[in-house]
Amino acid sequence: MLFSGFFSGALILAMLAQTNTTSCVLVAPINSPFSATIRDPFRQPSCERCAGNRGIEYNTQPGTPISAGANGTISFYGQVGGTKHLVIKTTAGRRLTYGSIASTNLRLGAAVLAGQIIGATGATLYFGVRETSLLNNQYTDIYATVYVDPAKYLNGNSQVSSRAILVSGAGVGIGSVDRGSAC
Repeated sequence: MLFSGFFSGALILAMLAQTNTTSCVLVAPINSPFSATIRDPFRQPSCERCAGNRGIEYNTQPGTPISAGANGTISFYGQVGGTKHLVIKTTAGRRLTYGSIASTNLRLGAAVLAGQIIGATGATLYFGVRETSLLNNQYTDIYATVYVDPAKYLNGNSQVSSRAILVSGAGVGIGSVDRGSAC
């Protein structure tokens, strides 16, 4: 009985985790008719300070519009390592980072909608996704943000390809992009 209850609870938690991951489809950072190629795909670092790529880097035409991936608020805008970055904290708590941006009119605390134009690119665009993860230790629960592969949320969870295949929401209007609180 105890094993059966534990197994059922674990199965329900696994299904919930899977549902949350697959139900979130972000609006791509670059929408058609613009094109972008993947310059450097996500590469999970082996440790917190180790080399890797914590997002996807795209080659873009300078001035290409950048679209918000989900509903949220601007939680950071400023320079990091000499390049401009903008971070959206989504309604589900993810942090979407846009790096190497050329310009934006948005400021800290501004509300954004999925598909809304949030800025313009330089010659490249970095796009990263951070999620909150629970790390258990024997004394207390510790919450940490971890970088995840953004490709799993773009284009219906397809794998990264050498050519960016992006989900468009801008062509049909912001109102038709329904992200709810899943992202």
